[in-house]
Amino acid sequence: MLTVRTLLAEVQRFIVSAFSSLNQLLFIGAALAGTGALALSLVKSWFTVPVAPAWGANSPADIVGIKPGCMPVFQAVVAIGLIGMILSWLWKRHWTMTSTLIASILCAVTLAFPYFVMLRSPVVSAEASWLQSQHDNLLWLGGDIHNNAEFAHRGWKSKTYLIDLPQQLSVVRLPSWSPWEMGLDRCEDLLLWLGYSNAFCNFVGMGWVMAMIGSSLLLLCSLQRDGIFEFGRAGLALSFFTVCIVLAAGVGWSLPFRASQHINRSAELSSQRQFAESLAELQKAVALLPVLAQDTYYVAQRGTLEKELGQQTDYTRLRDGIKLERDGRYDQAYIAISNLVDSDNPAIRRESLRAVMRFAIQDYNSARFELSHDRFWIVIRHQPCNMKLLYLMQLQGIREGRPELVNAMRDWIYESTNRMAFGTKVILKSAANQHCAIAAGMDNDAQAISDAQDRAKRP
Repeated sequence: MLTVRTLLAEVQRFIVSAFSSLNQLLFIGAALAGTGALALSLVKSWFTVPVAPAWGANSPADIVGIKPGCMPVFQAVVAIGLIGMILSWLWKRHWTMTSTLIASILCAVTLAFPYFVMLRSPVVSAEASWLQSQHDNLLWLGGDIHNNAEFAHRGWKSKTYLIDLPQQLSVVRLPSWSPWEMGLDRCEDLLLWLGYSNAFCNFVGMGWVMAMIGSSLLLLCSLQRDGIFEFGRAGLALSFFTVCIVLAAGVGWSLPFRASQHINRSAELSSQRQFAESLAELQKAVALLPVLAQDTYYVAQRGTLEKELGQQTDYTRLRDGIKLERDGRYDQAYIAISNLVDSDNPAIRRESLRAVMRFAIQDYNSARFELSHDRFWIVIRHQPCNMKLLYLMQLQGIREGRPELVNAMRDWIYESTNRMAFGTKVILKSAANQHCAIAAGMDNDAQAISDAQDRAKRP
């Protein structure tokens, strides 16, 4: 009996020893993986938006990427944190409380990156949101692909009309409700105000993903010693992390409410014809949320206020051009607006190109294809990844009987979508290949038709 007990005890000690060794091996592997992921995040891009170069894009090869100015700062913080983690382990040959605090800070810093990109980097976030809105404008159930596709089967419609004009830009929605009305139905707005929007997710790079994975793995590893999880250290780390996140989220959520108050105050002062004070309130809102300066509403409102104050700026000139357009004086409006497409102000440039795109769609609907072609190209040279625009250029090629243009735009669409993470870009690729099948039919090329249709099924 003693022999059996001794044998069982030895087996138990072996199992415990093996389990402990396995835990240590798992944590060592996780630590190495986390260190590698953080190191990789230092050389990979965290966020990139494809745009045209300063001289304009004549082909997909000319497309370049812009990155937020805050990205090098975050990468530097991660580098310092990674060095601190390594030094803290080398100091005691095991993870310490200092290691846990550094890992907690790294997790909090990486989680804050979307906020500084989407709300504090106005030009980059506006470009991302503009491409996102044009993609959505094309693919929603009332968009051009579903209702106005050139291959749509409608016997009563001899021609396809592009009735869905480009929407206005709004990077962030300001609240129309008080903080006391907060509920689960406000989660979308709350996430948006922290930077976690569709536009961010569609242009985020592998660098940020690697930073999130690496910091999480190192935080997990720092909560143990010799393969044994230390709950006291985990509780302290959780408390520290929670306090940081709650404070940061509170500050981030308060700014849209404060900016909304300034916007409402500006509207009230404008109605009282106190235009200088109204403009000052508008500027205060932008100081709180810089991304508001790229909003279509801000551009229009500032143009109106500066016009009332007798100032001559790009804002007032754009306002005058749009007023001419609304009055039906299209040629004069186009001349006034086209002079602003090369403005140094990104918001003015974007809104003027949006107006040029409206003129091009009107020309296309009126069968003035030569004029619409020229105006489409003006926009595409400045916005080479505008999915709605590339789709319209394919329709332009079909209407003009130019299969080479249809195929070129299909290739352009493929090249542009490779730089984005839109989950619905497969639909756009399929529609582009359907157009190529129609274009091949113009040349009576049965093999090209078959190839385009096969590609449409597996874009």
